[in-house]
Amino acid sequence: MTDTSESDLRNMILGNVKDRNASEETRQWLSVLDSSALQADQTLHLQAAPEAENLTTSAYVDLLFDYLSRYVAEFNKNPIHESLKVHCERPKGEYEFKDFSRFSHNVKYFQGHVSTREWAIVVQAYMGKILVFVVPTDILIGFRPGDPNRKPYMQIIETTEAGHTSRSLLGRGLSSANIGQLAKRIFGQVIKVARKEASDTEEFSIATHVEEQIDPDRSYDADESKWLLSEADFLEMRRGGAAAQVPVAQKGSGKPTIPEQFRQNSHQVANLCMQVVGDVDKELAFLEQVGIAAMKGDNMKEINWAMKRSNVLKSLKEKILDFASDWDNCLNGER
Repeated sequence: MTDTSESDLRNMILGNVKDRNASEETRQWLSVLDSSALQADQTLHLQAAPEAENLTTSAYVDLLFDYLSRYVAEFNKNPIHESLKVHCERPKGEYEFKDFSRFSHNVKYFQGHVSTREWAIVVQAYMGKILVFVVPTDILIGFRPGDPNRKPYMQIIETTEAGHTSRSLLGRGLSSANIGQLAKRIFGQVIKVARKEASDTEEFSIATHVEEQIDPDRSYDADESKWLLSEADFLEMRRGGAAAQVPVAQKGSGKPTIPEQFRQNSHQVANLCMQVVGDVDKELAFLEQVGIAAMKGDNMKEINWAMKRSNVLKSLKEKILDFASDWDNCLNGER
């Protein structure tokens, strides 16, 4: 594979990031994050075993920061975050430091960070590892690999063979298809620490705090239309299966009142949208992997098929989001 093919792969992945659908989903996710970063956490659905991809470490981290920078920009647009402005610093080339742990030798690394006034989350890559740290901003300048005072929040292990790299996180396979969710967990963590919703020594886990709740608390969002298409709910719907239903409160054993029936209708429509968009997302992720496999074999015909099918599915998803906007206006008109 050539450098051009890696660039093509990166652009194909980013094709699912830069369209209106992704921006709308980001705003939905951020609306949950506004109230509780814990509730905005998303479980990473990783593979049982790592799968090699034609993405170098630098390209992978650069792609990760494409997502992070977009989340930072959207987050800062909201005036309620004036006291919690977030800054994104992308990696700027390689740095070098002298390692004396075993014998004196130079180690090349690169790093970037996302920071608030008091806390920063640092992404650091070197020697077959991508490490993520939560650190106070006052030690950000000069922070480098091997700091004995900080344990990583997250550690991604890389293995390179024949020019292809596989990645694992807590022993599970991590691919470019997971990178959007990964970026959200990283971004959400620095927000949680800044808001004192989490400790700076907390370590990453694949599952989320929300999964520990038998009945997830949605009281953080009074406007049910806001979580209509939240990605956290898509994942919850996928875990619960298509038959999962939102319980409807009823007074006594009689027939629900008309207001309760309207609430039931709102929840049923939310379930329907979550199920359809969740299934579309799963198929998009599947086609992305098909396209990546086709790229490895330089099979342009199959690459084109995967991209065409993805475009049609994204069109369907856009129509659902348009419907969600109409539904949102309908609900708001009743308030």
